[in-house]
Amino acid sequence: MSEDRPLDWGTEPHMSPVDTVMWRGDSDRRLRGTICMLEIYDRAPDWDRLIAAHEWGSRMAPRFRQRVIDSPFGTGTPSWAIDPEFDLHYHVRRLRLAGDGSMRELLSTCEQLAMTALDPARPPWEGYLIERLPDGKAAYFLKGHHALTDGLGAIIALAQLHSTTREPKPDKPQPPEPAPVNVSALEVLRRQIGDEVARVPHRVDVVVSGARALVDPKRALSKVLRYGRSVPRVAGLVSPPGSPLLAHRSLSWRFAAFEVPFADLRAAGSAVRASVNDVYLGGLIGGFRIYHERLGRPVEAIPVAIPISVRRPEDPEGGNRIAVGRMAGPVGIADPFERVLTIREQVRAARTEPAVDVFNTMGSVLAWIPGRLLGQFSGATSGNDLQASNVPGIPWETFVAGAKVERMYPFGPLPGCAVMATMITHNGIACLGINFDAASITEPEIFAESVVAGFDEVLALSGADSPAAMTHVV
Repeated sequence: MSEDRPLDWGTEPHMSPVDTVMWRGDSDRRLRGTICMLEIYDRAPDWDRLIAAHEWGSRMAPRFRQRVIDSPFGTGTPSWAIDPEFDLHYHVRRLRLAGDGSMRELLSTCEQLAMTALDPARPPWEGYLIERLPDGKAAYFLKGHHALTDGLGAIIALAQLHSTTREPKPDKPQPPEPAPVNVSALEVLRRQIGDEVARVPHRVDVVVSGARALVDPKRALSKVLRYGRSVPRVAGLVSPPGSPLLAHRSLSWRFAAFEVPFADLRAAGSAVRASVNDVYLGGLIGGFRIYHERLGRPVEAIPVAIPISVRRPEDPEGGNRIAVGRMAGPVGIADPFERVLTIREQVRAARTEPAVDVFNTMGSVLAWIPGRLLGQFSGATSGNDLQASNVPGIPWETFVAGAKVERMYPFGPLPGCAVMATMITHNGIACLGINFDAASITEPEIFAESVVAGFDEVLALSGADSPAAMTHVV
């Protein structure tokens, strides 16, 4: 087989049910599923090389040339098809900051870009080279729809599309430009019907397996009851009430960025026999505690959701392979050691819920619900005060069109929650991007200071003579 072939990423010809639910969520502006990545470069990349890199990248990962084709009724799983009118001139843009070029101005610009809807008639992504940062630096802001991929899938793609050298690599693979594909809405409908027919044998097997289980009715009933009790927990129906301080929701996104050496997070986790993720959540929830206390509105717990990757080695790269875990964020626990261990046990319990994958299980049914009706299920996310994810990053130096990537800040969407926090570790630095609802967090400076203080508490668990500290970039 020729080496000049595309990546094995985003190769499925149609959306999974979970991807579909995310795509249809855009019919409600509160649930818009735009995920973003902000990269900081040590210098401005060469524009022509950057365009060439995008052209090459869209051949290496043809998903970036594909648009979504839905059925005539907007139900079932849509198909992906190469856009006959794919135009990089639309997708890759260039702008310069007009003010002082500060990080605050950069994030404000990115907020505005992120809140602007993607064109559903085109491949659902846009890239922006942003110049005129201090010291000759530049930034690149990538926004795409969550239906393209989850966080881990995005990092898998970026790790393969970013270069490991500043200089051009003439020997890299050069797959041909994919041929345009015209797929009609009726063809999508015919494919959907065929998929449903193909599922019939599987559903018969499920019924037969259920009947066989009745040979041991006591065990079968116990299993059903365990699953039934688990579903409300996974669906967030038995979560603690949301904080009154964070109760309001709007359409306004605001970004904040933080960073801390990954080795220091790992040292804190090792000291208390917890994972980096436990320490990360402990710092976040500690920040919420301090924020509530500083505003005179303390609470004992808040509803928290965490993604749980169900991606298996045999699964195709790209798309979404995630389930949802639920926690009662222990905001009332002041001792960082006790807080982290409490979180550790809650995360373990969330990962072993019998119904943890219920939304993937129900996805084939939810995919047939029109987008406007799907908004009625938004309680699964809109009741959360915090959604937090921690995605493994790229542990080596990366370059884009001659510019070195110094930082990578991720920003997830706000599907009705108050705060979305996402952490990616890039070349030894844990970069935390927080997207918060401007109506929920009304004192952003106090909130940022509280997040730093919360992380400083858990970082001190390492026992180091000079404990590490988190940096609020802006």
